[in-house]
Amino acid sequence: MATNWYGMMEFKRHLYLEAKAIEVWLCNELGEIKFYNQYGELAQSLLVPDFPQQIKR
Repeated sequence: MATNWYGMMEFKRHLYLEAKAIEVWLCNELGEIKFYNQYGELAQSLLVPDFPQQIKR
């Protein structure tokens, strides 16, 4: 179920950030990537600014 997947990913995102991860990247089933740091969602990765926001097949 997509809700469980989303909830689990959000849970893990918070765990990684609490463990002092600098950034967390989440990729959904469509290949869209969202980037987060301790302050919230980012427009792009601050660590790898040229990384694409979508993975295409």
